Amino acid sequence: MGGLRAGEIAARLLDAPHLFGAGWLTGGRDAVPFPAASGVAPVVAGRLAAAVQSRGERHILACPIAPSRASEMAASAEAGGSAIHAAVQALSAAETLVALPDLSAALLATSAGFAVAAGPRQFVEAVVGSDVRRARSSFADFALTALGSSARPVEAAAYYGCALSGRPWRPAWLAWRRAADVPPGSGVGSQLSAMRHVADGRLAAEDFERIFRAARRQEIAVGERAVGPLAAALDAVCWALDGYVAAGEGWQRAPGDIDLAGLREAVSLALADV
Repeated sequence: MGGLRAGEIAARLLDAPHLFGAGWLTGGRDAVPFPAASGVAPVVAGRLAAAVQSRGERHILACPIAPSRASEMAASAEAGGSAIHAAVQALSAAETLVALPDLSAALLATSAGFAVAAGPRQFVEAVVGSDVRRARSSFADFALTALGSSARPVEAAAYYGCALSGRPWRPAWLAWRRAADVPPGSGVGSQLSAMRHVADGRLAAEDFERIFRAARRQEIAVGERAVGPLAAALDAVCWALDGYVAAGEGWQRAPGDIDLAGLREAVSLALADV
């Protein structure tokens, strides 16, 4: 996608000068910050070139993100380390975006001592390394060390799901309060879909339990987080499944156990709350 202005690219990818947009990130993308000097150093440019090539692309777009330069056309360069470094240097900008032509992945270089790789997991790993969890933890250490000179790294660490002071954070774009906010295909989204199907009789209880619990594991593995009423509703369904006893299994129901009708009623009530 050529012929884009700097302001158009920034508006589509960013919510703030150092934050990739939550709406853009929910499309199966990840974003990981890492310490980096201003601009795109040759070693970072080399890793970025490999990341771009892993997506089957041969060119990149580079642009400044300062509002005063929003009308400038993005520069195009070959996806080689030296070419990317030269293109960014030629912009003479404190903060820049280097993106794939279709804007499916990008590198954000800030003036606060860090950069952010964002896009499909394969792209991100090519830039920051395969151990993404360790990269986030390392950035948290950097952010706390840099706190005396700038608050931006700490803000980025919280937003991008890094660990701060021993507390496990979740990326801000993976925390949802309402069912309407949850994207299809996510772990939480798959739980909600299964709940709707069992509540209206389109899914057998045994299949519902298998799908729901698998989606629950996906939620935990990816780092998604339901909060507020949505979290309470999902927990209520887990408790209902724990108390469900199928007819004909030979088990004697204990007080509090429920049958299929009770399970569907519990799921329907949970859906009504979100």
